[in-house]
Amino acid sequence: MELHQFAALSADLTGFDCRELQETGMLHTYRQVVVDQTGAERLDRLADSVAGTPDGPPRFEDDSARELARAITHLWYVGTWPGLPDSLPPDNGAGTPQTGPYVVSSQAYEQGLVWRAFGGNAPGAAAQAHGSWADAPSEAAPAPSEAAPRGARDTESVVAR
Repeated sequence: MELHQFAALSADLTGFDCRELQETGMLHTYRQVVVDQTGAERLDRLADSVAGTPDGPPRFEDDSARELARAITHLWYVGTWPGLPDSLPPDNGAGTPQTGPYVVSSQAYEQGLVWRAFGGNAPGAAAQAHGSWADAPSEAAPAPSEAAPRGARDTESVVAR
């Protein structure tokens, strides 16, 4: 899967546009994590099922596609790979997946979309001035329906549905 295709898939799953995902600096890393943990074929099948339903939520071909969509969304929002159920072994082309959840990197934690969703910063990651806790938080990111169109199509997060 090309990087721009992974960005479009991620935009559909997260509700953030491709530009915002690129700005995190995690696009290459996250694509590689997903391919290493699940295999390129499974990722391509998920992208096909999401792209195949342009006017509504995707019709996942099975539970493994839904679990992968949730895992990718989790990865973007909190910077950790949650792991997949043992009943979902990786495709033949995948490496040996790590068991259980793991933090991808400190940068992944800092760049988690959860912090952008409410206009905050990752605790312990961004230097704050003394007394900053007394200030009102910065303006939260606009709701997905208010944001510019994302990636391949203008829909809300398909995983949340």
